[in-house]
Amino acid sequence: MKVKTALCAFAISLLLLLLSGCSTGEELTEWATGKANDALEFVGGGIQNTLDDLHDAEYQGGPFENNLDSARAYLLGQMQEKYGIEFSVAGRENLKNYGPFHGATYFCEVSPVDAPEQIATAVVSQTDYQDVRDDYAIYYFEEDAVAPVLTLCGTKDYVIDQRISLEMPETEKLWTAEDKLEQFLSESGAYVKLVLRFTDDLDTETYAGYLYDFLNSVDQLECNLLLQAKANKVYIFHEELAILDGFDASTYTVEDLRQEIEEFLSMGTPQ
Repeated sequence: MKVKTALCAFAISLLLLLLSGCSTGEELTEWATGKANDALEFVGGGIQNTLDDLHDAEYQGGPFENNLDSARAYLLGQMQEKYGIEFSVAGRENLKNYGPFHGATYFCEVSPVDAPEQIATAVVSQTDYQDVRDDYAIYYFEEDAVAPVLTLCGTKDYVIDQRISLEMPETEKLWTAEDKLEQFLSESGAYVKLVLRFTDDLDTETYAGYLYDFLNSVDQLECNLLLQAKANKVYIFHEELAILDGFDASTYTVEDLRQEIEEFLSMGTPQ
């Protein structure tokens, strides 16, 4: 309706100008350009208002309502049904509405009521993720998954400290403690995140040598690895190692690693 109104007003104004005897093509062009711009701004404003209204509209018929209380209750119910234990919200939570077609999505950190230290992330939506997606299964496998990585670090005297954790993407699949570790690591997308700590104030050639040696030792591991290294409280290396898919350490040289470290340092890597 707004488009038709704007175009009709433009046409009537053009007719009146012609009847009034506008004498030059230049005047007519300038006038028409101005009117066209006015019409486009009018129509554009209407379109933007329509888009805003559409974005704010809510999905109808979802498994929970577009409010925190309803979304929270639904997600916690899904987690209890999935794992057979009671969960509570343990940290961050966010509810975002994506309009009448995709609906609202709710994300939060959860933990079992009886094990509040086991914090996981979980997400549900009114449309795509009606079955909760979460990463709680890491607690079934973390101890066994990180043990070989910790052992490897212990054989390297240049590693003065390390931080190790098992990570995985949220999934609707139910993993249990009875599942095999090998199957979990190969099918779930899980990986071990390893942050190595080196002695501070050494030259980049030395750090490159450390990394070269470590990279040539990871083939004994049976998990994918996100490898990071720190010295002087900054990251000097960050790389994903697809060990389960045939990672090849021979593609690295000490010189390449030295250059990579220098690039990290030149970019002012966040502390």
